[in-house]
Amino acid sequence: MRFCFDSRCELRGGRKRTRYDSVMRFELSQQPQLRLGQQMKLSPRVLQSMELLQMPLAALEERIEVELESNVTLEQVEPSETAAAEERAAAADGSSETQSVGPAPLGAERFERAQEWHDRMGDDENGEVWREIARRDGEFDPRAAALASLPTRGESLEEILLSQWALCEATPQVMEAGRALLEYIGDDGFLVRPLDEIAATLAESSSSAPTLPLLTEALSRLQAHLEPTGIAARDLTESLLLQLAELESSHASQPAPQRALDARLLVKQYMHDLAQRRFALIRQKEAWSIERLDEAREVLRHLDPAPGRALKIESSPMVRADVIIEYDSESDAYTARLANGVLPNLRVSEEYLKIAAAKRSDPATKLLLTDGIRRARWFIDAIEQRGATLLRVVNVVIARQREWLETGGTALEPLPMTHVAREMKMNVSTISRAVAGKWIETPRGSFELRKLFAGGTETDSGSDISWLAVKAQVGEIIAAEDTADPLSDQAIVDVLKSKGIPLARRTVVKYREQLGLPVARLRKIDATQ
Repeated sequence: MRFCFDSRCELRGGRKRTRYDSVMRFELSQQPQLRLGQQMKLSPRVLQSMELLQMPLAALEERIEVELESNVTLEQVEPSETAAAEERAAAADGSSETQSVGPAPLGAERFERAQEWHDRMGDDENGEVWREIARRDGEFDPRAAALASLPTRGESLEEILLSQWALCEATPQVMEAGRALLEYIGDDGFLVRPLDEIAATLAESSSSAPTLPLLTEALSRLQAHLEPTGIAARDLTESLLLQLAELESSHASQPAPQRALDARLLVKQYMHDLAQRRFALIRQKEAWSIERLDEAREVLRHLDPAPGRALKIESSPMVRADVIIEYDSESDAYTARLANGVLPNLRVSEEYLKIAAAKRSDPATKLLLTDGIRRARWFIDAIEQRGATLLRVVNVVIARQREWLETGGTALEPLPMTHVAREMKMNVSTISRAVAGKWIETPRGSFELRKLFAGGTETDSGSDISWLAVKAQVGEIIAAEDTADPLSDQAIVDVLKSKGIPLARRTVVKYREQLGLPVARLRKIDATQ
């Protein structure tokens, strides 16, 4: 919408319009408009500091390696140089007249070696070239060290079963059908789809796909050949029956014939009742005694409801502590230090500093080196600031959570990040970045740093208690209950209330489920059943 002022005098409708009369027009246009507003932009240096602060130790190592490869003015101080510098400092303290001469700049040496490599390999210069040079001269290669410390990837369940199936003696058609079925075995070791659906899917993809009778034969061979017994079953019942058959044929742990028959009956007809612990109902229908039911259940305890998981090794992520908390018996205090022993020492290359400061240097080269030197200094300062901020946060945590460091369990106090930010006079987002993904190593073990920043509630006595401590209380109450008469969720609420901890029943249910504890009916163990 535009307000346009007509500069002409017109006679419209018998009325003379002057140039001050306004005409309102509605127009659609893409003309640029000037707008006034306020927008906050963070400098690259601040953004880099925030980025490094949020990185855990493993990610910081990778970030340092990337920066070393991208910025030629940033270099790593070799351990030999550090030792030589210490020796020269000691010699300087002993004799003021003796002046030590520093080693040749690392940048010049590496450039000479790179030029030599370029003469040999042509224009194929990349990060691998530099690493090859470093390996040849015995220098520390951070990428190689990081790869060497990574856990190796274990074989998948399908790969393990394929290697077993390859040793089976069968016709090529059966072998091919078995390989096709292995693609449909889930993590528990069971087929994830019915055989007829698998046959139909395979037939749609290929005209020479194995038929349903061939898949049925291959499945039978898979169940007989694969280990552990019970893999390639169509459901839990079939898997348990296969394991029972294997148990009956073994000589070491062969059950009595009657026990085996009773266990087979339980698997075929009473799996749901067993899961719901309806033992009295089973005894009533089968007219069994308590001892007979217990003997049949004892046979089932030797079976695995998920045989596939016995082969699949879950690879846990590698955890590296960023801060190490130690107890000093002499001062009776906990101290914190950064776990930066594996991080390389960084510095700005002296060689490039001289080139950038030289008057005869090419202006374009000086401009490029000046920018690289500035970025290198920012990067080194950001790493130092990250360590200082992280230590300050951990020291505040140590002061507030000393009792938990000594006793653990329910001694963890509520510690909102807003309180720490207020005490450190920082923004709460800075505390959150400093805590994110960080782990600490304590005399009680390794813990995620964020765990110590727990919210909480107030007891009837006026003291604060963290939610993690409340959850631990729920676990302790259930562990101490009478298994013949376990406590209901409402009874747990009443016990907590008697201890001065007000808690809703739904919160007790949530904590009980997080602890992996079933309801009271499934926790009951009664010898009379």
